Amino acid sequence: MASLPKTQNSLPKTPVAARPTIYALGLASLAIGLIKTARPAAIAGRTGLGEASMVRTLGLREMSAGAGLLLDGGDKRWLVAHGLNIAGQVAVLLKARPASRQQWRGLAIFYGVLLGLTLADVYAAQRLRKTKG
Repeated sequence: MASLPKTQNSLPKTPVAARPTIYALGLASLAIGLIKTARPAAIAGRTGLGEASMVRTLGLREMSAGAGLLLDGGDKRWLVAHGLNIAGQVAVLLKARPASRQQWRGLAIFYGVLLGLTLADVYAAQRLRKTKG
C-alpha cells in the first residue's frame, strides 16, 4: 500500500521556493470555501447579499480553486483560475445591499478577505515566475 505524500512533497510540480506560498493559498482557499459552503445563509445575512445559494456557489468555486492549487500549484493556470474566481466574487458582492452597520461590517470583511487572497495570488505568481524564469 502506498503511503500518503509528506506535506513538502504534496506539490511535486511546484518549484521549492514557491511551495509555501502556493500551499498556504490553497489551504486558505479550502478553509474559506468550506465556511461559505457550510454557513451560506449566515454569510448572506451578514453581508446584505441576500442569496444563500450564491454564497454556497462561491464557496464551492473557492474550494475547487484551492484544491487545484494544492494538487498542481506549479501550473500557473490554477492561479489564473483562482484570480478569476475572486473577480467573480467581487462582481457578485457588488449586488449586496447592506441595510445595517453589521452588514456593512460583514461586507467590508468579505472585501478584505478577497483583497488578501488577491495579494497572495500576485505574490505566488511572482514566486513562480522567479523560480521558473
